[in-house]
Amino acid sequence: MVRKEPSLVRSSRAFWWGALTAILVGIVAFMSGVSVALYWGADLPFSRVLGPTGAVRRSTPDNVSKDFEIYWQAWDLVDQHFYRDKPLDYHKMMYASLSAMMHSLGDDYTFFQEPEEATKTREQMDGQFEGIGAYLEFHNGQLVITAPVEGSPAEKAGLQAGDIVLKINDAEVAPKLVNLDADGMAKQAAALIRGPRGTPIKLLISRPATKQTLEFNLVREAIPLITIHSKMLQGNIAYIQLTQFEGTTTAQLDKALKQLLPQHPHGIILDLRNDPGGLLDTAQNVLGRFLKDGTALYEQFGDGAETRFEVQRSMGAPSTFDIPMIVLINSNSASASEIVAGALRDRGRATLLGEKSFGKGSVQTVSKLDDDSSARITIAHWLTPNKDQIHKKGIPPTWYVPFDNAERYQVPLPKVKATDPDKTSDSQLSWALKLLTTGEQPPHIPLPVLGQATAAKP
Repeated sequence: MVRKEPSLVRSSRAFWWGALTAILVGIVAFMSGVSVALYWGADLPFSRVLGPTGAVRRSTPDNVSKDFEIYWQAWDLVDQHFYRDKPLDYHKMMYASLSAMMHSLGDDYTFFQEPEEATKTREQMDGQFEGIGAYLEFHNGQLVITAPVEGSPAEKAGLQAGDIVLKINDAEVAPKLVNLDADGMAKQAAALIRGPRGTPIKLLISRPATKQTLEFNLVREAIPLITIHSKMLQGNIAYIQLTQFEGTTTAQLDKALKQLLPQHPHGIILDLRNDPGGLLDTAQNVLGRFLKDGTALYEQFGDGAETRFEVQRSMGAPSTFDIPMIVLINSNSASASEIVAGALRDRGRATLLGEKSFGKGSVQTVSKLDDDSSARITIAHWLTPNKDQIHKKGIPPTWYVPFDNAERYQVPLPKVKATDPDKTSDSQLSWALKLLTTGEQPPHIPLPVLGQATAAKP
């Protein structure tokens, strides 16, 4: 889906130092000069994914037969009498009916997706997209590359930050973006650049830095979604930012831990700020890197029945069960992020610092329909290991620290590439470092933690 919503997907979906907010929609773009990264696919909050539906009802259920008679009566009236100068689009009418049916349930996370958007959602669940792999920005009506994705066709071809895309396959870009809003520009650019892996694409770009006009011929590839960013910070503190819980996240986390743990960190900061959620099994596996075993969460169904879900950990996976740990959360930490934060809190493994989380405590199934459309339906609420209900409540942090980017909260950053920032101003990150390195506590009064009288101390 194009919208960015928190959600939990049960599977049978970047901010780097607070610089970018990732909204996942195939290739990456930034809209209207605002720092909002679009991965041209579909945003996927927390749900579980089902395969194609099984038995299909071929007749109207007896208990709603009269209601359907009214529906078909209205349909026939439209079909017979609606004034038109072109044939009715029955697919569009049917999809609108399905969307309205889902909307009538009054649940923001239950909805219907048409085939195109449903396909993008399934791509996101896999944790990769097909395209050239470049972060783009719409600025003053121009499509500007802000950075190529590491290892992508864009990087291999030599595309650089600041390049302006003039033409795509000999078609001028600017005229196609005229009079479009940010969402419209993103969709139009996606339509121009997206395509199956192995297919060619030609870009004509202007490079202001050298005043050159250059042509690039690329071949689209599968672009992995990077959801883990990690660094070793001052005081030998390992920092891990998790931007979304996708199919490739666990492997990326393992890679980061294999690089960080041999450096014997004195503490770990897991940054879940602005993380809207993703796949349930990914959340369970992330927990398995910091908890040996035990409960990850409970699912609670409408009839009151509960199902317990455990931490998951694959054989030989890197893990750390005793290094002091702080988890950063804010009002945009949702669903899978809240499952991980809640479990680490309830199990006494970590201290939470930042702001109260979003409060997305429901679970959805995503069912693929026969025409590749999909139905996403809320089937349960989830509870923390202490059985706290967080839906529409959120999880309060152990230490309440509102975000502030004042200079006094400046944190030095190690540079790997010349383009990397060498510092950031972030009150929450700054206080997390102080707690782990010196034990100094924030001057704010800690908010009570639901279901837990005493929080774990770093």
